Amino acid sequence: MRIFGLTLLLILGISGCTSIDDAPTTSSATFSEEPQHWQQHLQSISQLENWELSGKVGVVTPKQNQTGYIDWQQDHQAFSISIRGTLGFGGLDLFGDQQFVTIKVDENNQRTLPTDIALERYLNWEFPINSLKYWVKGIPDPNAPVSNQQFNGQGQLARLQQQGWDIRLINYERHADKDQTPVFLPHKIIARYNGHKVSLVLSEWTLNPTTK
Repeated sequence: MRIFGLTLLLILGISGCTSIDDAPTTSSATFSEEPQHWQQHLQSISQLENWELSGKVGVVTPKQNQTGYIDWQQDHQAFSISIRGTLGFGGLDLFGDQQFVTIKVDENNQRTLPTDIALERYLNWEFPINSLKYWVKGIPDPNAPVSNQQFNGQGQLARLQQQGWDIRLINYERHADKDQTPVFLPHKIIARYNGHKVSLVLSEWTLNPTTK
């Protein structure tokens, strides 16, 4: 158990030395008032439950920081997340649903735990996987209270405070679902909590992918 925990910490960045920096982004005023079409947009994005994404992930802690690459497949409640490090620390796979997740470092090091405490058990700091699947789409987790939310001039969620995390959603990009309906999703997410920062730069989305 201890070896597994130390290996997981190594992969996720406790012993790394690089990070995703806060690159310049498009600045714009934000507004606390809910945009006119927000509820319609929220309902539409909430129905997007089958998708794949890939990109870059950065983790910064009070001790060290690290970057890696992430591939994520979401099929309604079921998910599979693969994280690969850039400095020779190997990889990490998580697969499960909103109830339980299996964390796998290699064939000999894997554990299945309740999803809401799985990473906290090994990282010693909270990381809400169940909420992240909503945040990456630019909407709040409907199962948790919202402390604060702000919107950009295009009526998109620009900042969110939820579950103790401060989340900024930056540079929305246009994508299309299987019906070629335009969907705008954040290109970059920066989430901070108690001296920890998780950054995601999402380079590719596939919405409603064909079942293999």
